[in-house]
Amino acid sequence: ASVGFDGSGDYLLAASSSDFTMTGDFTMEGFFYPESVSGIQVILNGRGSASSGGPVIYMNGTTLVFDNGTGTVCSKSSAVENYQWYHVAGTRSGNTWKLYLNGFKIAEGTDSTSYSSSVGFMIGQSHHGNEEFQGKISNVRLTKGQVLYTSSFIPPTAVLTTTSQDATASNVKLLCCQGVDPELYTKSPVSISAEGNTVPST
Repeated sequence: ASVGFDGSGDYLLAASSSDFTMTGDFTMEGFFYPESVSGIQVILNGRGSASSGGPVIYMNGTTLVFDNGTGTVCSKSSAVENYQWYHVAGTRSGNTWKLYLNGFKIAEGTDSTSYSSSVGFMIGQSHHGNEEFQGKISNVRLTKGQVLYTSSFIPPTAVLTTTSQDATASNVKLLCCQGVDPELYTKSPVSISAEGNTVPST
């Protein structure tokens, strides 16, 4: 299952929680299916509705970007196109950030940003209230304190769980976009609200 976003005010928001404060290593990942590659479209927003305070993965046209919340850490041009399913993962180990697409490491950068504030987690939109994603997003997972991918890998071919890809269940803070209701989640410290016209999709 996945969640459909029409690019016009649709997003999911998990409210502010210290579980979303990325102090140290982390892995943020999910599957996405763009139906447009025009402009900036935010896929995974680790700062929620705040102006800073968490990592962000977004498309800028066909370029895929891994951002520390205030600026680009690493990116890959001509990475995505319309009407294709992709698995994306952004990891941080120490000060090393890596961006993976369909299991291949496509970009790497160094950044020492220290996060301390409790923030929310937003899917499909930026903190500006725009830059909406148009397409489908599935199996979003946020793993805190653990890097699940350290080099190129075979991308997942089944539903993500709290222990798949050698994740430690207690480190998985968010696992959602897996059911028939966009607001349902497998794991989250807070409730998830669906805004706009988000729709379940199979």
